[in-house]
Amino acid sequence: MKTDGVINNNGEFLTSGISTNQSITTYLEVLNLNGHQDLKVNTWDQQAGKSQLICNNTLTHNSPAITFSSDGQFLATGRLSIKLWNLSLGQLVRTFSPISSIMQAITISSDNKMIATGRVAGTIEFWELATGKLIHQFIGHVNGVNSLTFSTDGRLLISGDRGKNIQIWDTNTGKLVRNPNGELPLMRHRDWVNTVIVSPSGQTIASCSHDKTIKMWNIKNKIEVACLSGHSSSVNDIAICPHGKLLASGSSDGTIKLWNLSTKEVIWTLYEHISEVYSVAISPDSKILVSGSADQTIKLWNLNTGVLINTLTGHTSGIKHLTFSPSGDILASGDENGNLKIWQFK
Repeated sequence: MKTDGVINNNGEFLTSGISTNQSITTYLEVLNLNGHQDLKVNTWDQQAGKSQLICNNTLTHNSPAITFSSDGQFLATGRLSIKLWNLSLGQLVRTFSPISSIMQAITISSDNKMIATGRVAGTIEFWELATGKLIHQFIGHVNGVNSLTFSTDGRLLISGDRGKNIQIWDTNTGKLVRNPNGELPLMRHRDWVNTVIVSPSGQTIASCSHDKTIKMWNIKNKIEVACLSGHSSSVNDIAICPHGKLLASGSSDGTIKLWNLSTKEVIWTLYEHISEVYSVAISPDSKILVSGSADQTIKLWNLNTGVLINTLTGHTSGIKHLTFSPSGDILASGDENGNLKIWQFK
């Protein structure tokens, strides 16, 4: 792999790295942009002999908000503003109008028409992807919004906050969804809600919390249907297999657990990280589980066996966020220092 780059303010030449597994390469690396300066790295694929991606980007310290569009064409990144990138061209498509509060969460609807962002101030913004127009500003959280996810049909937006609450919003009106009696559903943990996701069937919301638990909720009647306990510290992130039968969780106790969602039992527990596990993701083909840790590594696991496949290094702080592209050939990772890396699976 041939790599080009630029020199930053510290006189460092920025390049992409190569993992110990030759089938996985970092082909974009955007580093340390907390000073609000754009940098770029241009990487060539050795076999194709052409530029794969040129990209500038910024993230905020301890707030690596990143997401792919469902067609895999775009990557959205956020800090005070949203930047939308065309991955095939490596070009900045649009910068959304900045809002004063730092962004903690970002998600794109499955039809790629809308993008939602959550802020530490507790606000949620709903933007039109094609134009960058602000459609709604959702007001309802008192505490910072840690996580956002759309329902499978895009009609609902689910949010989790630092005040222990999960809320459900109507994406057409920008208003909170209420029970038939007019009351707001009571969907709470006993501590911060770190992540909310929707099952592939669209029938269940899963959430994880500082309170060491994972909860499952019926999306229709907003009732808790299961509570998974087993971690000895905060559950920081969760991911559900595309087939909907398995759930992976990463915890501050340093472990990753794989759960059978039918029996609600742990299938296996992984201990290879030497510090807190901040993030987990499952590949679209349900073959690979990835985990990111405060130990600055990303580990790849065989989802069926729990066997460690590879360890990716290159980050210089804990990996707070991991997400696969819909095709599964790209993995994006964001760390505590605001650094973003994109890994290509060949």
